[in-house]
Amino acid sequence: MKKLLSGMLACVVAGCASAPPQASVDWNGFIASVPGEPLRNEADYKTPALKRSLYRANSEGLNQVKARFEAWCKAHQGKALSGPSLLPATRAFSDASSAWFNQVFVATGERYTKSTLFCVEAVGAQQLIAAMLIDAYNGHRGGPYEPERWPAPVLAFYTPEQAAGFAGYYNQKEKERSEAGDRASRERSDRQAQETQRLRTSPKIGDVTLEGMIVDLRPPLALLQYNALQRQMFGKPQTEWVPISSLNAPRPQ
Repeated sequence: MKKLLSGMLACVVAGCASAPPQASVDWNGFIASVPGEPLRNEADYKTPALKRSLYRANSEGLNQVKARFEAWCKAHQGKALSGPSLLPATRAFSDASSAWFNQVFVATGERYTKSTLFCVEAVGAQQLIAAMLIDAYNGHRGGPYEPERWPAPVLAFYTPEQAAGFAGYYNQKEKERSEAGDRASRERSDRQAQETQRLRTSPKIGDVTLEGMIVDLRPPLALLQYNALQRQMFGKPQTEWVPISSLNAPRPQ
């Protein structure tokens, strides 16, 4: 009995409380310890280590998963970071996560909250050790707010190499999307400029302008029937004679 009490006292003094089970395992062991159902969607997440969480978003159970990650990180001489930081690897990953959200939202109208926990070296160069992405569905644009019907979040786990692959893929896709959008915008501007030039040099009755429709012509004037926006927002009359040189083409879609 004395021996047992002495051992317990030594633990209290030395702080030898048992570490969480996941703290002593390697990365694959940690992933296995996280409650969830395995998923197969490597093409989107750029990692084969995926699980559907057993816990809803913003639940205590999911908070415990985050705490497990933090404990594992600390046991592996790291410190846990939530969200972006100034470190290149974590910044690139966070930018890619935001880019992926934008790409999906623009294409489908679906909203996802993508939050990330990073484990980086506590000292030295603070290189990335591991990352965990929590991808929670938040409904469709314009749809009803029904969180009780939304699926539990997807948990995606990344080694540094997998995290770099994820970041490179979605940041490149966002660059391409942005460049394509810029090209399309320039093309629309060019078409608008060309149509504006035509309206001012050879207008026709029935032509639609930015402000309304041409209903009569008496060069150098055109009788413009203003559209509803011009009448409601800017107090324009139903019709008005305006210089043909002031006509502007509508912005192409």
